[in-house]
Amino acid sequence: MSVAGLSIVVPNWNGRALLETFLPSLIESARAFEAVCGQPTEVLIADDASTDDSEEWLRAHWPEVRFESSARQQGFAPAANRGVRATRFSLVYLVNNDVALTGATLPPLAAHFRDSNVFAVTGNAYDFGTGVLRGAGQRGRFRRGFLGVHSRFFVPAPPAHMPPLMTLYATGGSSLFDREKFLALGGFEEALAPYGWEDVELSMRAWKQGLEVRYEPRSAIWHQFSSTIGSKVSRRQANAVYDRNRLLTHWLHLDTYGERAAHALGVAAKLLTSPLIGRMEYWQAFAQALAVRPQIKVRRAEWKKSQQRSLAEVLRKIEEQMSRKEVRALDAASAPIRPYVRSETFSSVQAMREKTK
Repeated sequence: MSVAGLSIVVPNWNGRALLETFLPSLIESARAFEAVCGQPTEVLIADDASTDDSEEWLRAHWPEVRFESSARQQGFAPAANRGVRATRFSLVYLVNNDVALTGATLPPLAAHFRDSNVFAVTGNAYDFGTGVLRGAGQRGRFRRGFLGVHSRFFVPAPPAHMPPLMTLYATGGSSLFDREKFLALGGFEEALAPYGWEDVELSMRAWKQGLEVRYEPRSAIWHQFSSTIGSKVSRRQANAVYDRNRLLTHWLHLDTYGERAAHALGVAAKLLTSPLIGRMEYWQAFAQALAVRPQIKVRRAEWKKSQQRSLAEVLRKIEEQMSRKEVRALDAASAPIRPYVRSETFSSVQAMREKTK
């Protein structure tokens, strides 16, 4: 059993430059959590067989940060799962290596875990460069055979006392998880490696098992989007992986005959039209998804034995919140701007490090 406290896990692949920029903010946020909540913290880098000097740099500049490495590169889900298993504390904050935190990021998330039914909590994600709000609560809808997961909502001015808000999924790049529940569910589905849809799939699994995934608008992070995958993988290759994992997630979680029939028609339409618009990678994605379909069917059968909610029930539960007066749909017109500002304590951490070099 893990003990009370909070572990920050940072999956990393050739991210030394990003760690140098963003790790100090994680250290500062961990120290602030200890001061406010009176519980211990740790920071752990779950490295995915990096070939740069991430480990050497870390040991020279941040020896108190734990470093767990893999012998071979496996992708986000295996690296994150390995990192969570190696942690000591009951709450685990999974965060990308291109994300900045503040001292106020973690305590509002941790407060939700007073409710034993909570699986994960996520907050607002602002663009590191522009300060524009890009990630918040997630809505979902099933349309034309596919689950849409890119409709968002936010709370411009959270009231002092606000009933919890639910979200379709907690992003794997900046969310707090209950460690025991994460491990009991099996963590991220590693068939979705190297990246994409693993956070949606795991959150859907948690929802269907009777747990809750929440959105906390008082917590904020700043994300330098696509710093790792976007800078090292072609758009065509990334699209193929994304489409494959989108298919696998549907095959895991569509419940009814009607949903599966609509999905089959939607896939057929995409296979027919993708060559006409220069998207042959969709055929590649479909072939790769078919190759692991037997494994996915086994997983689906295992989870269905203890399923307590359907996909439709989850989507309906989240959509009911949109009638609350404090909630607004997030789009380009409504998105607020909140630039990232380094705190004095964050600056002091950097200054202290410079003096000890």
